[in-house]
Amino acid sequence: MPSSPVASSGGSLFQKYSPPQGGYDETFDSNGNIRPIWGPFLEHLESLGSDEVSRRWNQADQQIARDGFTFNPFDAEGEVARPWALDAIPLILAESEWNQIAAGLEQRAKLYDHILRDIYGPQLLLREKLIPPEAVFGHPGHYPAYHTLLPDSRVFLHMFAADLARSPDGQWWVTGDRSRAPFGLGYVLENRIVTSRMLPQPFRQMNVHRLASFFIGLKKLLASLAPRFQDNPRIALWTKGPSSRAYFEDAYLARYLGYQLVEGGDLAVRENRVQIKTLGRLLPVEVLFRRLDDEDCDPVELDGQSMNGVAGLLEVVRSGNVAIANPLGSRLVESPIFMAFLPAICARVFGEELKVPSVATWWCGEGDVLKDVLERFDTLLIRRAYRMSDAPPIRPGTLDRKDREKLMSEMRARPELFVAQETVRRSTTPVWSDNRVLPWPTTIRGFVSHDGTGYRVLPGGLARVAPDALTLEKSMTTGEHSQDVWILSETPIEEVSLLNISEGEIALRRSGSELPSRVADNLFWLGRYVERAEGSARLLRTIAVLLMEESESAHQVRPLLRALAEQGQIDPDHIVSGLEKAFPALERMLPSVIADANRPKSLRSSIQQAMRLISSVRDRLAVDAWRILHRIHSASLEKTVDLPDVLEYLDGVILDLVSFSGLCAESMTRAQGWRFLDLGRRIERAWQTATLIRATAVHVSTEEPMVLESLLRTCDCFMTYRSRYMATLQTAPVLDLLVTDESNPRSISYQLAEIAAHVDELPRSEQDVVRTAEQRLALSLLNAVRLADVYEISHANNGFRESLDRILKRLVDQLPALSNAISSRFLIHAGLSRHFASAGASQ
Repeated sequence: MPSSPVASSGGSLFQKYSPPQGGYDETFDSNGNIRPIWGPFLEHLESLGSDEVSRRWNQADQQIARDGFTFNPFDAEGEVARPWALDAIPLILAESEWNQIAAGLEQRAKLYDHILRDIYGPQLLLREKLIPPEAVFGHPGHYPAYHTLLPDSRVFLHMFAADLARSPDGQWWVTGDRSRAPFGLGYVLENRIVTSRMLPQPFRQMNVHRLASFFIGLKKLLASLAPRFQDNPRIALWTKGPSSRAYFEDAYLARYLGYQLVEGGDLAVRENRVQIKTLGRLLPVEVLFRRLDDEDCDPVELDGQSMNGVAGLLEVVRSGNVAIANPLGSRLVESPIFMAFLPAICARVFGEELKVPSVATWWCGEGDVLKDVLERFDTLLIRRAYRMSDAPPIRPGTLDRKDREKLMSEMRARPELFVAQETVRRSTTPVWSDNRVLPWPTTIRGFVSHDGTGYRVLPGGLARVAPDALTLEKSMTTGEHSQDVWILSETPIEEVSLLNISEGEIALRRSGSELPSRVADNLFWLGRYVERAEGSARLLRTIAVLLMEESESAHQVRPLLRALAEQGQIDPDHIVSGLEKAFPALERMLPSVIADANRPKSLRSSIQQAMRLISSVRDRLAVDAWRILHRIHSASLEKTVDLPDVLEYLDGVILDLVSFSGLCAESMTRAQGWRFLDLGRRIERAWQTATLIRATAVHVSTEEPMVLESLLRTCDCFMTYRSRYMATLQTAPVLDLLVTDESNPRSISYQLAEIAAHVDELPRSEQDVVRTAEQRLALSLLNAVRLADVYEISHANNGFRESLDRILKRLVDQLPALSNAISSRFLIHAGLSRHFASAGASQ
């Protein structure tokens, strides 16, 4: 299509918008005229102009970065680490057209529900040869145990998604099905939030269908599945964990829907019920909204290698004591092999054609299909018949001779493992790229859910766009862009909310739900790593300031380097007398010390660990708390090259970490979650401070006042000291302020008092009438510091403060023991699950 007609119709932003000849464009017809549904939106876009669209989009892009939306694991770096890429322009469809698509998706969900019920029930479709036996019994994801889980009367397929493409004649085609735990709902929500904030005026004025009603129906469905307490059942969203590419979506959905986010390690089977393991007790779960692969859910009866499953889960399902959405075994029908037989099955079951047809699909294991496929090889798309991974499809026409022959050889050897599909020349839609509008191929994922009365289609979807149409054939996590999908209503939109309005009176309570042991463990170590990062940053900043001063600072720096070595941030060789010259100058060494991710206790390592941990408890903390740590983590990936850069970076890290601690202190209720977070912080701060003082003050320095000043500044107590004494720095008052003063929130004594108070409030059995091991240890350390004579520990013999060293050594040695005692008692509860086969083999 020439660019001039489009430019004249679309305005200046569309000067270079030229869809390919012969294709279907969502915005302009074949004559270059604007499709009516797009008119008001394009007028608004033109009124904004290129600069304003770019400015708004930059703000939206920053919001996505702040929210940390990604489809990669939290710690992936390099090319693998890609944030979720959202385009500035939505894909717009008319309500009348979408209703036709929705009818086709509802029909498809009903059909797959029937197929699953038949496969795991009477198997009439298999007997009538409408489904080949290989599609079921040859499927690597098929387990006989699934046949014992068929629900008696409820719908089998609760949620479903289908990928759609429009061909040049305007026809929509289904190119793929998702029946396990359809990926993308969380990203649909994020896309809607970002796009509606960026373009609020057209969003309000164009009657865009809202999404909340779909999620209200989903919540009703999940509640209705509960075997008991349907008015207020305990529903948990079961995630694979932070290592999963879908984890951010899982955490987002859990927060949005108001469900508890759990991992396999949080769950256990006790008394034929699925229970959440908490610090105080086991909590029964009525419904699991699972996001795991079917075979990963029970290592006893399914995949024995699974590290995320719950041993004995299937037996609980059989007993009717827990419901799972989607049910186990639903993944089977998302394999492309079923698309080859879907038209015939639909005609047999419903007596009608597919309302939205599947792209033509042939199973190569049937009759002469392989011969026909090889004759048209270069024009087709080749897929694996059984979908067990995100393996991309193959276009033989793009392969070199060697790879082409290899693929043909594999297909001849095992034709039943492959299907061939017609390729669809996908429609194009406008995208915002490099401050201009360009036509890119697009696909839409539509979502379907059963609300207890029937299937309902989300009035929107997840559009994906890419400059290369082949990219859209691959997994969603390959790095292409996405768009919000606006379905324009023909009537004014009614506002709906996901919040429940209960007619009954809610019983008041002052605590949240019980805390799972895994969450407590992650919060405890999050507190430790955040405090470790702050302590490291403060010490490194003090050293950087000294190195930038004109005066001779070697005598002040050496004790601080000793502290760095004691804390594991540098090699001890750096502080051995006479060896300094063998190493790079400190000015050149400091940036590498900060950025050394391979050293377990370096600043960057501490930040990475804190980011990993907060990613695991994202649903437990304020959104702003996560954003702060995400910003710190992003900054830690940038290289610093000289001292001024180092100082600016450390100032920013300290400010953000203090903000994080303050936000947690002011926004978390004083329940067990806050207690474990703060307990970790206090133990780490006490250990860091004891290590720092031992490295700098046990040995008398020739520049004692300057060393004491550096110590006070590192501990953020210099102004407090000056306000009290306004005199020359002396050892006794410095040690009093940093060690024995319980009114100073930076002192060791204050940390120990808080630790003892927290330990006393941890869950314990009513039968425990004597102090626990961790209580005794915490109290003994606190009393040791309380009973210390500050003048005695300040006294030095032959340049060495033996009493100070003795008490600090005790703290340095026993604080890790206290941490281990707490972990052993409250935080480590995982057992070993074994598969039936492995259990039998060992006997």
